[in-house]
Amino acid sequence: MISLQDVTKQYPDGTVAVSELTLEVDEGVICALVGPSGCGKTTTMRMINRLIEPTSGRILVAGDDVTSLDVRQLRRRIGYVIQNAGLFPHYTVRKNVATVCRLLGWDKAKTASRVDEMLDLVDLDPATFGDRYPHQLSGGQRQRVGVARALAADPPVLLMDEPFGAVDPIARERLQDEFLALHQRVHKTVVLVTHDIDEAVKLGDRIAVMKQGGFLEQFDSPAAVLGFPVNDFVADFVGSDRAIKRLRVSPIPTLTSEQVPGGPGVLDVAPDASLYDLLAAVLQAPDSLVRVNGQAVRLGDIDRLMRDSAV
Repeated sequence: MISLQDVTKQYPDGTVAVSELTLEVDEGVICALVGPSGCGKTTTMRMINRLIEPTSGRILVAGDDVTSLDVRQLRRRIGYVIQNAGLFPHYTVRKNVATVCRLLGWDKAKTASRVDEMLDLVDLDPATFGDRYPHQLSGGQRQRVGVARALAADPPVLLMDEPFGAVDPIARERLQDEFLALHQRVHKTVVLVTHDIDEAVKLGDRIAVMKQGGFLEQFDSPAAVLGFPVNDFVADFVGSDRAIKRLRVSPIPTLTSEQVPGGPGVLDVAPDASLYDLLAAVLQAPDSLVRVNGQAVRLGDIDRLMRDSAV
């Protein structure tokens, strides 16, 4: 778990980047820090691994005050992924991924095995990509290598600073999907910085909406931030289409409609789909009967399901 307790960062010129920020990220959760430029989200993340030192307050990682730890040891316990991957250009892919393992003094056999495991984990064949250099990779492949390097020493915490911001939209969506699948396997505690509310909604289990000065305006689930913004600032930031965004992160609640048989003209929607997927099925197949778990769903049911959906 990561705990920030009344954390403030003020620079010598008097500028306050973060103001009395209190925030807790539970173990295994992806927390997305989102907000406009200059709101302190990157400063907040960098204070966790002491790339920036807080002016006041406490930051705890797994119960340890980060200011009481040796900074090198702290950073080796925290994976770090940045935009453009930040790979060493003169290192091969294998050597890049092995960076922290070598710093920790792992032997060659253990390091080599771990490197291959990590490359397989991010869907890069070690035999194909291991001896390549960063300039021989696509942007998406470089980003995968960056994730593999961050995870190689099995850190409990992963910090990600605009990790997918430098790739094209198609590759970005694919990398987001791959990261969510990867997180299901590794269950790390993740703090993700992004300026993109859509990315925050897609990736975050919890969203922290910040404004200039490092003030936390709302910290909640994506569905709650979209469905119940606490003030005008949050409402304006998440956008006027927040109801549509909310559909994408709202699961289908328990149905109470009648059971109907399958057959021609019947379209089944998976019970773990979102309300957006269900609405799309109803609208795109108006002549079909849509079912979830064998129960009929019609267009008029969607409004009730929205009100019943968990937030």
